[in-house]
Amino acid sequence: MTSIAARVPVLSALEARLLDVRTIATLPDSFALMHRAGTAAAEWLHAQPWRSAAIYVGGGNNGGDGWVIAKLLRQRGWSVTVHEALAPRTPDAQRARADALLDGHFAPPSGVEAVVLDALLGTGASGAPRDGIADALAAVRTRHASPNAIIAIDMPSGLNATTGDDGGAVAASHTVTFGSAKPGQLLRRDLVGVLHVLDIGLLDAAPGTAHLIDASAVRAWIPVLAPDAHKGSRKRLAIVGGGAGMAGAAILAARGAHASGIGMVRAHVAPESALALQVAVPFATAHAVGVDEWHTIDTTWPDAMVIGPGLDGATRDMRERVLRLLHTYRGAVVLDAGALSAFRAQPFVDAEQIDDAGDGLSGDLVRLRHALRGRPALLTPHVGEFAALWTLLHAGNTSSFPTAAPLQRFDDPLRLSQALGATVLLKGVPSVIASPDGSRLVSATGNPALAMGGTGDLLAGIAGTLLAQGHSPLHAGAMAAWVHGQAAEQAVVAHGGWRGVTMDLLLHEVSNVWPRLFAHAHTSTQPHTLLELPAVPFS
Repeated sequence: MTSIAARVPVLSALEARLLDVRTIATLPDSFALMHRAGTAAAEWLHAQPWRSAAIYVGGGNNGGDGWVIAKLLRQRGWSVTVHEALAPRTPDAQRARADALLDGHFAPPSGVEAVVLDALLGTGASGAPRDGIADALAAVRTRHASPNAIIAIDMPSGLNATTGDDGGAVAASHTVTFGSAKPGQLLRRDLVGVLHVLDIGLLDAAPGTAHLIDASAVRAWIPVLAPDAHKGSRKRLAIVGGGAGMAGAAILAARGAHASGIGMVRAHVAPESALALQVAVPFATAHAVGVDEWHTIDTTWPDAMVIGPGLDGATRDMRERVLRLLHTYRGAVVLDAGALSAFRAQPFVDAEQIDDAGDGLSGDLVRLRHALRGRPALLTPHVGEFAALWTLLHAGNTSSFPTAAPLQRFDDPLRLSQALGATVLLKGVPSVIASPDGSRLVSATGNPALAMGGTGDLLAGIAGTLLAQGHSPLHAGAMAAWVHGQAAEQAVVAHGGWRGVTMDLLLHEVSNVWPRLFAHAHTSTQPHTLLELPAVPFS
């Protein structure tokens, strides 16, 4: 299951509530956990340069957190004003309010405060804000104009913690959350701003819970290279792709592998693409081979194989050739791009003729599962490729998999992974990596600089390198996604924005991620902080 190197769980609203209940059972009372959260937030705030705050509190426990923060900040010498949108309705919130008022009442916000704290609605809220909460959010919009910072406590009010649905939230510059990240926070980074996950001593999450990876996890999983390392010990990667007119995809996969420490690359590409690849990637060897000549590929040479970058996959012929190659080559494999789009069309095989497992899979997915069986295997679909595979999954079992349902980014990759017996990396921000044993890892690095053709090929080369070097498909996929996204973040910083970031700059930053990863600890100096995610630039 998921390595303990990934410390921060990703929890839905219900999962977060259940973990709170388990933790409270170990404490004197439930208010102790609220006080921990408010204290962690207050200490984080006090480490910032602000010294005045307007706090908007609701009637639930999120409002109770706000009252704890108000008391503690005033004790530390801050100028604190409070807008009470609703009277507290939970015993803990009522106690927090009473404690805060022991030292005197708070004046209402004036609009001149340095920072605004949104403690109106928390993780458990759903739907559009109503009544006093809606009025308070309107007051935040009108009374506190930029450049005042808005700090969301746990969630920007109106943002659904589980689904990411926006009920009219005010965008925060920072969101301070407790013990775990929430799916909605990772899906709506435009509303969350910088995400700070603070440690409040929660118990470990339940087995099978998705976990966020960060630099410390990647460092823990990457082994130290031996001082007598040579190109063979750094392993060998084969890339099968680069069809006519699509040499660039294989080139990018090869360069991504080279930037990530592979020892040798051999690219099997169409004859029309061989010269371009040799010129663009002189450190790789090229094997000019048409798809009807794949039987000549030396399948004993590589430690891992990437199949798909630059293949025209949406044909029955390509599907058959990919399956045949997988049956010939039995080593570690990454399936990407054309190797996945080969399964986009409607099934060519009758499910009843193939489905010997009786699990309702469509015939073509059963054939893919058979071809992947018994090896480390990683599939790296983008949303469109994932949807095509998902449709095939539904085709064999429509009663269990409603095709009309929207993509569940944090859950559906696991279902597909378990159906195929292979690890699935659903690309995007965030990327979700799921393995058949039930483990899930999430990488939240990245930004719109990755939204251009060729970045997926680059990712495939990084993942192929890590798989060739002996990492599990789960860790290889997670590390590749993290490095890929981190390179985009570094490229945006270096360039001054995501527009104009080129593939060359992105590749350069992939090479830079590795030394920066080990150059310093990448740990936050802020109190209680488990993990920080930067704001995503959207312009």
